[in-house]
Amino acid sequence: MSRATLHVSVKKTKMIRKYAVIFFSVTALLLASYGVFRAMHSPLFTTQVVEVADQPEQAPVDAQTITDLAAVPVGRVNLFDLDLQAIERRILTNSWIREVHLQKRFPQTLSISVVFRDPRGLFQGADGMLSYIDVDGKTFGRANLMFQPDLPVFSGFQKEGDPKILEALRFFSNWEKSTLGKRTQISALSWDEERGYRALVTYEFASSNGNSGARGRTWVDFGQNFDGDPNLQLKRLSYVFQYLAKNLVSARQIFADAGKKVVVKTAKGS
Repeated sequence: MSRATLHVSVKKTKMIRKYAVIFFSVTALLLASYGVFRAMHSPLFTTQVVEVADQPEQAPVDAQTITDLAAVPVGRVNLFDLDLQAIERRILTNSWIREVHLQKRFPQTLSISVVFRDPRGLFQGADGMLSYIDVDGKTFGRANLMFQPDLPVFSGFQKEGDPKILEALRFFSNWEKSTLGKRTQISALSWDEERGYRALVTYEFASSNGNSGARGRTWVDFGQNFDGDPNLQLKRLSYVFQYLAKNLVSARQIFADAGKKVVVKTAKGS
């Protein structure tokens, strides 16, 4: 056999080996893909359980309602084929639910956990109806006075996107975090075109025997804007309410819109 003939023979052998490797690799890949496809659509992965996890004890939406909203065809759809985005959209139609987290737990379970909106108060619309409002000024749900009955009522504001109600919510949050939040309670916070921001505040009179005494209730006027330094304004009001409670003084109205001064109008007999 000549050198040229031997060279051609070796070249053909290498090409055959190359094509054989490619053929068997493609065949193995196809077989593996088919195996994965068959496994993914096996009855072993049919969705059989939908669980709602991490529900708080006093959840505003119960687990059964969330399961119904998810509308997962249990026993009829493979876990791999579940459309999680569609399930999330359906659950979010309940205005109490802020976020949805979905997790496929193989072989047959879909786990659902939700984050509820945190009501910061009750919003009273122009029609008088009450709904909840969160820290972002978003209204949701229909008020149930059996659920957190001590929430303040926000009135006189536009429903969505009103910067005044966002300011009122921030002020209320600062009030709660201050010493006033321990001594007093805001039961209403409203906006009036002429008077501006107004809060209806309840405070408890001091009792010599340590028991809870009577309570006073008064309107506090803040004017068209809250103080530029809310901490300083709240500190001044804290001194005022401490004095009223200690001396059993019933205030009819408090004007906190006079700069550094706080003017108190007392009720008759105080």
